[in-house]
Amino acid sequence: MTYSKKRTLSYGVILISVLLAYFCRQVRTENVFMRNLADQCRSCIYLGMYCAWVIYLRRHVVHKKTRRCLTAIGCLMVFWFFVRTVKFHIFHDPLGEHICWYLYYIPMILIPVLGLAAAMFLGEKEEEKTIRKIIILLTVAAILIVSVFTNDLHQLVFRFSKQPPFSDKDYSYGIVFMVIQGWILICLTGMEIILIRKSRIPGKKQFWLPVIPGILLLGWNIGNILRLPFIKIIAGDMTAVCCLLMAAIFQGCILCGLIQTNNRYFELFQTSGGLDAEITDCSFQRYYHSGDFPELSPELRRIIIDRSSVQEQGIRINHIPIRGGHLFWSEDISVLLDQYQDIREQQEELTARNRLLQKAYQKEAERRKTEEQNRLLNMIQNQTVGQLELLSQFMNELERTESREQYDRILGKIVVVGTYLKRRKNLVLTQYASDGNLLTMEDLRQSLAESCDSLKLCRIRAAYYVENADVQLNAEDILKCYDTFEWLVERLLDIMQSVFYRVSQIDDALRISVHIVSEVDLRGVMSERPELKVQQEDENEWFISCIVFRKIGGR
Repeated sequence: MTYSKKRTLSYGVILISVLLAYFCRQVRTENVFMRNLADQCRSCIYLGMYCAWVIYLRRHVVHKKTRRCLTAIGCLMVFWFFVRTVKFHIFHDPLGEHICWYLYYIPMILIPVLGLAAAMFLGEKEEEKTIRKIIILLTVAAILIVSVFTNDLHQLVFRFSKQPPFSDKDYSYGIVFMVIQGWILICLTGMEIILIRKSRIPGKKQFWLPVIPGILLLGWNIGNILRLPFIKIIAGDMTAVCCLLMAAIFQGCILCGLIQTNNRYFELFQTSGGLDAEITDCSFQRYYHSGDFPELSPELRRIIIDRSSVQEQGIRINHIPIRGGHLFWSEDISVLLDQYQDIREQQEELTARNRLLQKAYQKEAERRKTEEQNRLLNMIQNQTVGQLELLSQFMNELERTESREQYDRILGKIVVVGTYLKRRKNLVLTQYASDGNLLTMEDLRQSLAESCDSLKLCRIRAAYYVENADVQLNAEDILKCYDTFEWLVERLLDIMQSVFYRVSQIDDALRISVHIVSEVDLRGVMSERPELKVQQEDENEWFISCIVFRKIGGR
């Protein structure tokens, strides 16, 4: 059955129920049993209608807080009719009827307030602010209810001309009663205004639906206050009229979409484009379906439930549990599988290409490393070609000598030159491994230490001093200091007895100071290096100094 047919049938049943209840009210038989039976049937019809309406609201209103408010409104209507039944069929004393009459005003005042609260909760942005406003509304409603229950003390709601116990058959209206009626009108009007403002329905063509029962309720209240005779004849039951018209107001809001509900599930489920799905109960009995969802065996369904999804021939069937059953839907992922396969093939191709590029990069890195090593080796050979020739000369002399003493002395010279070659190579490699083409004074100190130690083989006392070992200097200056030391050693190897080599920084300049003990006049030997200043300090002591240029600031 379509949704429109179900809705027509539902409203038809409601209309018949209301007419039947109205017919029961018109029963005027002299038989007391039949009259009471008709009135009881009328009460049961209304109670059944409002109980069914409460169930409808709980199942179909979407917004949680709005649903709670509307459900409370339905419960208050049931309470109102229950109190009315108690008043007319159980309590026959004036005090009991009087209390039940005052109890009418609990739902009469709270229903409009809860309706306004339901409208305010829709699309709320600041929850705390909305709750504060609703608390204020409920506080005002509570004050009005208390004023009704304390009416016998002040008679501002109803005025009585007779003495207690007061009866609802002889009274007039007070100022607070008018406040209550105005309060009800303000709440119902504010509810509809808020609902219309928050509505997202284009056109707003059906917003008059809840207005009609609101106007009828306002007209009935005015007629009831004025005590028009035809109001008493046609609609004299306040509980039935107020509950029916208030329910019509809220149902009208639902019908025109001001209050969102989840109706028309089956049509929406079937017309959902491109979705092949079904909803079943716990025993896999189908209730809703759409598209061309395949028939599945219970065994396959259990497998799908355990795995959450199953794939067969490019169709993936998914599952999620829902309250009271299961939701299954199918997806055609054959195109995605083809794309995934293409991606995997491209990934394998890129992986293989990446390996080739990595190997090529490694080979290129090895080649560049070899070229750099060869370049450094050639550079070191070019810079130390004199020492290599000197070593070759020493080797020739070593082969020709027959004296053991001379043999040991030549070996000492070879060690001295070899030590220089080794340490200078280390300095060059350290230079190119560092950032900024820098070397430290500590590198120079270690080189001088090893060279001075090797001079012992030539029976030469050697010492050194390097100032500020942690200071970094230009690598060329460090190499020049070490080359100067080697040049002096090679020239004076056979004629000096001791040497003290000092490198220090004085007046922002790197200076070399050398003290040599030799019996030979060194001024003629040093003529090859005019930058070296030679001074004789004693008979066999000589002082040599020079300034190393291109010094940079240390750190």
